[in-house]
Amino acid sequence: MTALKGYERLECTGLWRSGPAIQRREVVVSCGQATLILTDMQNRPLAHWSLAAVDVQTHKEDAATLRPAPGSEESLEISDKTMLEALLKVQKAIDRSRPHPGRLRFILAVTSVILLSFATLIWGPQAMTSYASNVLPEAKRIQIGRVLEERIGQLAGPYCTSPEGIRSAALLVERLAPSAPLELLVLPGQRAAPIVLPGGKVILFDNMVGQSDDPAVTAGFVVSAIATLNHVEPLGLYLEDAGPFVSISLITSNELSSRQVDQLAKIALSDQRWPTSTLQPPAPLRTTKPALPDGAWLGLQAICSSG
Repeated sequence: MTALKGYERLECTGLWRSGPAIQRREVVVSCGQATLILTDMQNRPLAHWSLAAVDVQTHKEDAATLRPAPGSEESLEISDKTMLEALLKVQKAIDRSRPHPGRLRFILAVTSVILLSFATLIWGPQAMTSYASNVLPEAKRIQIGRVLEERIGQLAGPYCTSPEGIRSAALLVERLAPSAPLELLVLPGQRAAPIVLPGGKVILFDNMVGQSDDPAVTAGFVVSAIATLNHVEPLGLYLEDAGPFVSISLITSNELSSRQVDQLAKIALSDQRWPTSTLQPPAPLRTTKPALPDGAWLGLQAICSSG
């Protein structure tokens, strides 16, 4: 029996070459249930090829070169229309039976987008953005924070990186939030409010550190940013302004495209609102102990100095 209905026995002759340097020889080709069997004229077996793996390269309507697998040096030339049609039918049947993960992923993605869009209509965009920001694992949240940090630096930076200033920023964080995974960065220019990003990143601007003689003023900005990180999910704020489709994309793919990252970074830069309870810049942080020693404070003030 053959692999196809309607064919009790399917045979033809062909020219078989076992390697590129070997002379072609005439063989008998038989199509079985799962293999293509090659025998010599005395009916001695020479090769068995899996039908599922056979590579068929047609030259004209009734001629083709077959190989046991794509790229194989072994080849078989046949000129039998019936055999060729049968082999092509077998290959089509095998291809239809194979799983198509790409097609399945596409169908699942489209279905997810439709369902989430429907959910957005029912629950509202704010609920969808809140869900998108809260459902993310912490590792993904930190990764998105790093990506946004990099893009914001490209748009408004580069970040201020004087070595003494970086050391002073780290000391200020250690004094204000010793147990918090917080990173303090500074950008040149002026802005009313710090930028907070997922993963404990706080971005100040030069006017918050370089235009005051009192480190308590800078400490007040940092403490306010810490309060924001403790009470508000910053990614949720930016997703809300970006619209529900960015949230849906994040939920379905667990990733942000470069265009979406650019959009969120620009929202973070343009959003001057204070997300904490106060709508005004924070008051200087007054404590019995200075926020920074004089030397460290001078270093932080000069963090954006070119040299």
